[in-house]
Amino acid sequence: MSKKIILILLIGMIFLTGCNLNEKKVPIEGIDMVGVLGFDYEGEGTYKLTAAIPQKSKYANERTQIYTTTTELVTTGMVDIEKKTEKKVVLNQLRVILFSEEFATSGKVEEVIKHLYRNTQVGNEVLLAIVKGSAEELMRQDYTDKASVINYVSDLLQPSVNLAFNPNTNIHDLMYTQTNPNIDSIMPVIELKGKKLELTGVALFKGDHMENVLHPDDALYIQAIQGKKKLSPFTLNVGGGDTLLLDFIDNSVKIISNKSLESPRLKIILKIEGTMSEYKGKNISFKDPEIMERLEKDAEKDLKKKINDFLEEMQKLEVDPIGLTENVRRHQRVKWDTELTRKTISKMKWDIEVDMSILSTGVLH
Repeated sequence: MSKKIILILLIGMIFLTGCNLNEKKVPIEGIDMVGVLGFDYEGEGTYKLTAAIPQKSKYANERTQIYTTTTELVTTGMVDIEKKTEKKVVLNQLRVILFSEEFATSGKVEEVIKHLYRNTQVGNEVLLAIVKGSAEELMRQDYTDKASVINYVSDLLQPSVNLAFNPNTNIHDLMYTQTNPNIDSIMPVIELKGKKLELTGVALFKGDHMENVLHPDDALYIQAIQGKKKLSPFTLNVGGGDTLLLDFIDNSVKIISNKSLESPRLKIILKIEGTMSEYKGKNISFKDPEIMERLEKDAEKDLKKKINDFLEEMQKLEVDPIGLTENVRRHQRVKWDTELTRKTISKMKWDIEVDMSILSTGVLH
């Protein structure tokens, strides 16, 4: 019996070895690795797919080659691009996916992301952004002072505490929010201004389509209420037209729910600590404890108003990019869906408390 098993195993090994010998191995010179993909809306059911591919040869005329095709499916589009490059095109080095505003409002983003998310070549950390205008045009620009459009866009979207409003959305983040009925998706918006790219806003989704573009500062309020521990610098009004810039910010939040589905109400308690790195206004002494206490109270009042205004705007749109309705859902035994989130956020009330501490005035005197 044991001899028969050994014989079967040997035959199997020979068969597998033969298969491997017949496989066509593609040399590295025959592979093109896409760094950025761009999607532009063309019409009902079709879109323009643009791929940025770095050139490996030092003799190449351009550091990055851009290929564009019109397609109905991502796979078909990639096959068309392969025909143009005459090489095997892979997504192992994909770093950024860009969508035009028109494409995002068409409701096609989730469809594309779901397809790419299932592709084993595509990593979870691939960054996403909305382009004001055309994704293809942005990718074809000649950024003379940058190594390549791939590096430029990727570096711009990387998470940084100095980027005051970059929500830094990757493919995994979007899949989570798109499949979670308690939260709506957000993405950074980038815009080509002259020969430079700028982060100019925050795209807010309602379900599968982009609903609105928010002010850059709104991402800060989202991150603060979600409990992000380190916040980017932000400016606050402290009365009489004076303003201060708070930096090196530590944040903590506590949200208390009344647990009611019929009359939902939340108490949002924010504790903010930071350094005042800049001040514009009247000449005052930052060494005076009473003055510093007044500045803290005025800053608390201003931040409370800004957060309240932001939440009211979200309520009018019936969207929840923060996930506030989760504080209600967890106390219910009903089947929760997106429609219930919309109803809950539309009638939600809230009380906001802000405890602001200016720990240092830095180099200010």
